[in-house]
Amino acid sequence: MKLMQLCVGMVRTNCYIVYDEATREAAVIDPGDNAKSILHAVNEEQLNVKYVLLTHAHFDHILAAHEVLEATGAQYVVPEKDIWLLSRDNMGQFRGLARNYVQDTPDILANEGTEVTFGGMTATYMATPGHTPGSSVIRIGDCLFTGDTLFRHECGRCDLEGGDFSAMLRSLKRLHDLDGDYKVFPGHEGISTLNEERAYNPYMLQAMGK
Repeated sequence: MKLMQLCVGMVRTNCYIVYDEATREAAVIDPGDNAKSILHAVNEEQLNVKYVLLTHAHFDHILAAHEVLEATGAQYVVPEKDIWLLSRDNMGQFRGLARNYVQDTPDILANEGTEVTFGGMTATYMATPGHTPGSSVIRIGDCLFTGDTLFRHECGRCDLEGGDFSAMLRSLKRLHDLDGDYKVFPGHEGISTLNEERAYNPYMLQAMGK
């Protein structure tokens, strides 16, 4: 598995391009903005994007989705419980930042255990509500793409519509209890490991009653 990380948009969202070096099949995770940059990276590596995968559907994770889908013919995978957030009308205070946003209909509605395969890799959805009702972690091999559920030494905010801090703590406990270590690729800021978060993330420690 090969991985590219692009920091896109005004709130510096991490967009990930995951691909198989042999087949060139790829998935784009959270195309938050700057479609031109995302597509440039795709074209430079001559990738065949099979899927656009969302960890959740807040505006800063979807603004480039339409252009990427249109240019690549990829299938759009969206957590089912976040469909309502795809509408510009439901972006609330952020609606003004999405003037050129075009809403697309998902091809696949993701729930707990939903899997898609590309380039010999399987991306598996884990339901981790808290930041939004549909917030999910996407597991590919030994990597967790955690969206706005788990950050390095932090977690996502729960004060926006659909947020639930109690649900967030349950989701963080679930991640803590996974077997083994994983690389953690969050929706914002720097990467981490699950072992580091088990040791130092105050919200994960709170979730474990420590």
